[in-house]
Amino acid sequence: MTWITLDKAKRINSVFDVKIESYKDNVWVEVEKDNLIDLLKFLKEDPDFSFKMFIDFTVVDYPYHNPRFQAVYILYSPEYNERIIVKTWTDDTLPSLINLWKGAKWAEREAYDMFGIKFDGHDNLVRMFLWETYPYYPLRKDFPKEGFKDTFLPSLNEGKNIPSHDYDPYHTAIPTLEDLEITERKRISKKNQIVLNWGPLHPGTHGTIWFLFDLEGETIRECDIILGQLHRGIEKLSEDLTYTQIIPYTDRMDYISALCSNIAYVNAVEKLLGVQPPEKAKWIRTMLAELQRINSHLLWLGTTALDLGALTMFLYTFREREKLMDIIEGIAGIRLNSSFLRIGGVRYDLPEGALDVIKHFIKDFPSRIKDYEDLLTKNRIWIRRNKDVGIVSKEDVYQYGLTGVMARSAGVPYDIRYIQPTDAYADVDFEIPLGTVGDAYDRYLIRMEEMKQSLRIVQQCVEKLEKLKDDKYLATENPYVLPTLNEVYQSIESMVKDFTLRIYGEKAPAGEVYVSGENPRGELGFYIVSKGEGKPYRLRIRSGAFYNLQIFPELIKGRTVADAVALLGSIDPVVGETDR
Repeated sequence: MTWITLDKAKRINSVFDVKIESYKDNVWVEVEKDNLIDLLKFLKEDPDFSFKMFIDFTVVDYPYHNPRFQAVYILYSPEYNERIIVKTWTDDTLPSLINLWKGAKWAEREAYDMFGIKFDGHDNLVRMFLWETYPYYPLRKDFPKEGFKDTFLPSLNEGKNIPSHDYDPYHTAIPTLEDLEITERKRISKKNQIVLNWGPLHPGTHGTIWFLFDLEGETIRECDIILGQLHRGIEKLSEDLTYTQIIPYTDRMDYISALCSNIAYVNAVEKLLGVQPPEKAKWIRTMLAELQRINSHLLWLGTTALDLGALTMFLYTFREREKLMDIIEGIAGIRLNSSFLRIGGVRYDLPEGALDVIKHFIKDFPSRIKDYEDLLTKNRIWIRRNKDVGIVSKEDVYQYGLTGVMARSAGVPYDIRYIQPTDAYADVDFEIPLGTVGDAYDRYLIRMEEMKQSLRIVQQCVEKLEKLKDDKYLATENPYVLPTLNEVYQSIESMVKDFTLRIYGEKAPAGEVYVSGENPRGELGFYIVSKGEGKPYRLRIRSGAFYNLQIFPELIKGRTVADAVALLGSIDPVVGETDR
């Protein structure tokens, strides 16, 4: 994937008065707020540009700039395989984009929730993650990291003869039952027989997602989703962390595929810093990402089948998943949240015997996939529960910014590994499976084929890594890269470098980049704004699961509650990533 060239971007000036800038290969145009909608419509509909796919929208707060907030829109052109960023400024309001791209609905809700910006023309502007009565906007720069302690909550242990030690009776606000009821009523109004709450603690939701169904009998007429039960403010916390310190936070987003999240983030930072990891590190990353993808798809297959009544499949997939977890633990040291990646490479070299274990898995796994397919692919119950459920079209992909399996099930070949390859993806041979119908059954078939393709990539990585046995795995010669522990012990220069990077951070040049990776749940992107300090001024996380989940309320209309279980399983969201 390439960004629009500066020469092509300058052609926009013949129609609109815009300011054009670039950093690295990222190109953005800045326009006045009054001309924003006209410019975006032009970029979407003009055949010479055709930026018809909505990727992301976010806001950056500059308290000392007038106007204060910078709005950032990221678009993609499927015809030309190009990206562009469009920016504008505002103090309080922006025009809504929901008539151009339906996928802007939740992004605008999030901007309202986090920054307090209102959107003219939005059909239901409510908070995205916080409850409706919450009075603050957390991603503003004047919002403290610990929040405002304005709620009185006395200690139950405090008494005449019992000291309360250092207990502070004032805390940050938490929602009451009344607050939650107000939030629920703002999202959906009862028009039919009953409003059903599904989640946030139902096992079928695969996480803390709160669904609201307006039912007529068992048929869902209206639906909305309340997120935020797992919102931890990772974007806010990142503003006070060095680039290396942020790596463990990316683990905890999509905890089912932590290594993939690590890799997407580290690639973005390396582009910002101009760091080139060694060849061996690139192949290790690619191999681990594909093992993690298989791991993630196995969890999806087992839990989705269990939701629909196939207990055997759950037991089968966890048998193979345990082998993969052992492999990951043996290489990274931890099974789930390993933080194995480093800016400039990986934390450790491959341990002795790791490639032999992986080769054994490569030899064993194809027969296991055949067992899964024999059980499910032609199973009449499985087909009836998935066929024609949640059909998405190419236009839906572009409108909602659907990525990953959701996009490919509609026949759109949108795969970051192919259109913007990082690490060793440009050097491996694999195919991108596509659907023909766009339903839940297509998404099942695609994930099954993706596991086979991932295994194919892993095999190529193993063959390459056997030839790179003695090569470096970390570019410690780069001034932005932390030295290894041995180097710190053996060299005073490395010790000083380690101290400086850990205390003051990687002082990145002023600029901004957007880089994404192909997470098992779709495009996981990181938009980083640097002001030349050792920590990001703004870190925006573009969640594939967030945008894919947004289409659920539309797809479920007119279907039953039983279909909601199958549809949600086929979307495969992870709440740690949607909520961040």
